[in-house]
Amino acid sequence: MKQKSYSVIIVSDATSTNKEFVISSKLIRNSIFAFSLLLLMFGFMVFDYLTISFDKQKMKNLETENIKKEATIAELSANIKEINQSLAKMKVLKEKILVVAGLTSPYALKEVGSGGPITNVVSDVELPNNNPNILKSAGDKKFIEQTKAITKDAKKIQKSLQFVKDHLSEQKIRLAHTPALWPTKGYLTDGYGTRTHPVTLKKHFHAAQDISTQLGNPIIATADGYVLIAEYKGILGNLIHIDHGFGYQTRYGHLASIAIKEGDRVKRGQVIGYVGSTGRSTAPHLHYEVIYMGKRVNPLDFVLD
Repeated sequence: MKQKSYSVIIVSDATSTNKEFVISSKLIRNSIFAFSLLLLMFGFMVFDYLTISFDKQKMKNLETENIKKEATIAELSANIKEINQSLAKMKVLKEKILVVAGLTSPYALKEVGSGGPITNVVSDVELPNNNPNILKSAGDKKFIEQTKAITKDAKKIQKSLQFVKDHLSEQKIRLAHTPALWPTKGYLTDGYGTRTHPVTLKKHFHAAQDISTQLGNPIIATADGYVLIAEYKGILGNLIHIDHGFGYQTRYGHLASIAIKEGDRVKRGQVIGYVGSTGRSTAPHLHYEVIYMGKRVNPLDFVLD
């Protein structure tokens, strides 16, 4: 089969000789194929160049990000180390508070006070280098374990201190309900123990303190409590009997007048009556008793001021 051919005539102007070229169809096809191949190769080269440029930019961004993360991890490492040291001091302080509060033995302190960290500080974690991975898996795991340990230690200390707080609150309530003041100003005439009764002249056990003072001097409650009795009661005359809780009760006898009534709640230092000489009494004075667990005890053992 005869190949087709194409003639190309180039005309420059009217006076010049025309030039004619004959191009075969095969040459045209080969030329198109070659041009397409060159275009495809150029496209691959451009794509490869763009890919390399993108990868380089990506690596550069990763390096910048790595530097920032490295600085952040270093800062976190320092902060966690400081927190560990603070927790160690808090742990020592907690143990001392427990001893002061009477919740543990002083001998426990010999194992406290070294000031060492509660856990290994995070500075032991391997920090990043030029490797694109910020932390090795082992370092990552150690970092997480240490943060968990810090949280666990903090919760333990918080729980212990809450227990101390609750205990001290209970102790504060107990102290507020423990007789600890002089009920009135004066001087002691008859103390707790065996004595000769000023009226009957017979020896007997006097389970109270008699405080001689001026008629009408105020009498105060020596602790918080509830009034059980506030009325005239035979030989003790006008009598106030207060239940303070925790096993404590107090009684105040021979009052001239009573300033509270049965069922009232009184606070330590509150005026409850006035010194008198009612009942079996020879002169103005206060008969003051302290009862603990049903037994009358020496009031002097409880006076703090």
